[in-house]
Amino acid sequence: MRRLAASVLALAAMTTLAAALPPLQSPRLTREAMEGALGPGARFLVVYGTRRAASTAALRETAARIARVLGAGDSAAARADRDVPAESLAAQSVVLVGSAGENLWTERLAAALPVAFTPRGFHWADKDYERPGDRLNLVYPNPLAPATFLLLVAANSPAALESRGAFFFGDADWRIERDGELLRSGRFAQSAAAPWHYDPALDHDLDRERERFAAGLARHVAHGVEWLAPPGERRADDWAHAASDLLARMDAQGFAAPEARPVRVTSYPSLEDKGRLTRNTRPEHVATPREAAVALIVGRRSPDLWSVAALRLVALGAAASSPWLEPAGAWWAGRWGGEPLERAIARAYFARLLPTAREAASRGDGWRSPLLLVPARAALARSIMECAPARHGAARAALLALLGTAPPGDLDSLCRGAGVEAPKVERRYAALVDSLARAGQSATGAPAPRPWRPADGFVRGVCLAHSVSLERGYLSASCAGELQRLRTLGANWVSLSPFGFVPGAGAPDIAMSADGGPDEETDESVAEAAARARALGLRVLLAPHLWSRGWTGSLEFGTAGWPRFFACYREFLIHYALLAEREGMDGLVIGHELGSATARDPGRWRALAGEVRRVYGGTLTYSANWDHEAEAIGFWDSCDLIGVSFYDPLATAPGATQESMTAAARRALASLKALARRTGRPVLLTEAGYPATPTAALRPWEENRRGVADPEAQRACYDALLTALDSEDWVAGLFVWKWFTAPPAPASADRSYSPAGKPAESVLVRAYSGWRDRPVRVLPRSGP
Repeated sequence: MRRLAASVLALAAMTTLAAALPPLQSPRLTREAMEGALGPGARFLVVYGTRRAASTAALRETAARIARVLGAGDSAAARADRDVPAESLAAQSVVLVGSAGENLWTERLAAALPVAFTPRGFHWADKDYERPGDRLNLVYPNPLAPATFLLLVAANSPAALESRGAFFFGDADWRIERDGELLRSGRFAQSAAAPWHYDPALDHDLDRERERFAAGLARHVAHGVEWLAPPGERRADDWAHAASDLLARMDAQGFAAPEARPVRVTSYPSLEDKGRLTRNTRPEHVATPREAAVALIVGRRSPDLWSVAALRLVALGAAASSPWLEPAGAWWAGRWGGEPLERAIARAYFARLLPTAREAASRGDGWRSPLLLVPARAALARSIMECAPARHGAARAALLALLGTAPPGDLDSLCRGAGVEAPKVERRYAALVDSLARAGQSATGAPAPRPWRPADGFVRGVCLAHSVSLERGYLSASCAGELQRLRTLGANWVSLSPFGFVPGAGAPDIAMSADGGPDEETDESVAEAAARARALGLRVLLAPHLWSRGWTGSLEFGTAGWPRFFACYREFLIHYALLAEREGMDGLVIGHELGSATARDPGRWRALAGEVRRVYGGTLTYSANWDHEAEAIGFWDSCDLIGVSFYDPLATAPGATQESMTAAARRALASLKALARRTGRPVLLTEAGYPATPTAALRPWEENRRGVADPEAQRACYDALLTALDSEDWVAGLFVWKWFTAPPAPASADRSYSPAGKPAESVLVRAYSGWRDRPVRVLPRSGP
């Protein structure tokens, strides 16, 4: 009776909705026009389905999560389908959570949407998607009000609905995922005559792309290795023979495969191609128990081949998911991270950062930098092998004991499982890393970073911002094109900004974008962008940022939380110092607008800078917020330059003249000049920019992407700042915030900070062209 009553109520609700449903409308405006018309503070109504009792709870929870994201923490905007009248859906942009079989409104609007629902799933373009793990995310005009948006999240099971990235759209108009992995994505063609038009050329079906890619590969064979590479890859034969030699060494040391089955390696033309087709942008990874996938970061000549050794270990019984598999493979290959393994060990060892044997064995209680952990565990794996009993097969058994799915998290337990003595392993590890580190001092690698000096002249910099997606971010061909464009515009430096996320008060941990997957600012994407920049003659400032739900300058964790935050931040910063040194980047920002943290413990920041100095040889700075944080910092003596995010207002009311805005910029610079005299260090404007909004001069720090763009206001602000800077030879340089790796289009409607394609770009080009040989003067130090 209870089930019958629920069905009757649902039917009644559907009948009511149908009776009140106005005619469904086709798209009228382009996506850009719709985004421009959203207006400041536009809200989304989130509607979850109640038609299917088994999935209602999951739909409700997903809707609440989405509402919190879109409503700045307000989950109250999530409502049940049966409680939402047609006029509410027609009054604003809408998120529908649930398929046609789950959500009354999805069912009623389905006829006007470019997706068809089936009893077991959905049909997109030319394919059925009916597996339990399939999920569709769709952006489309609201059929009840086509000037507003409809976002649809529909999954074939609660598990698919809750999997990673459930509300991630990126730059796509649709994304189809299976078990959390991208299968298909694309954008609608947009024109005034035919907005939101489906074009097969813009539909990226990864299954078909993989099939086409595989069909075109050339086969290169060496003993025990089958190497598949795109036609024309002249180095593939050399790589195949190097992989064969590696396996022969393993054979000779008792690690022969149990059967004569060749290892297969597929190489991709670029990391972007590898990421698109495998959804893994690492330069190497074990794709299946029989196959590895590799691609090279720009400028590297050969793969490390740790994945080839890892495949042999998997064939011998190692778990492909073992956290020790990559370190063990790196030991056998003798290379990792694009360099000899001993060089990676030397970098950490002489900086007194390399983990001890016990630290390397430990799981830890937070994120740990792979730039420290993998080399240390590689040496520890070898130490355990060398301490195994002197009998046939004992070394192999000892190593394989480490390579289970969930090995013990402490040295004593690891050693017991491997049949070796922990004290003996510790002694062997200490001797081994010392020997390797000394050998690594002379190993070849990337040129060491060259610090900036005043004789190098004015830094004409641009902050290159990662557009969050694989196809438009740091790894992309689009990024390569934008770097070339920046060089022609007169820039001589770029900054790159990988992010870490801090959940907020009471949660002092840092989630790394380095682990965020192919759409994020991974280490390899940052390294690739840096390599492309250097090839163009651009110098690189690595500027890692934190972001949170509020402003990071006001983070508070309480007395108990701050030590945890600083421990996490130390790991975060040391990781990027190691990366900057390995990749030869010219400068490093040790912190960005963290006013509450710098005020909390200045001594800790001086100690952090000292640790960074031990591993990194380039220019160091900290990026202080414009609101006088710079004057309060007591550790400028640990930095080479005073870094400031320059967002001082240029006006106090609308309608300010060009002259008054220039005068305001000069007044703000004057306080920084006093700081440069007091510290004896030049000032670097690590960020300075203005959004293309009417309030750019009043609130330069505020970017609101909704409403009417005002590129003329942005131009006027740039003109004021650059004019004010023209005579200030004590300023070391300027980084313009910001330039995207894939600029927004069209520029005329873009309210963002980017000057690309707007009047501000010509102002910047004129200044940077005139400053090509601009000197920098260090002011005589005054005061204590």
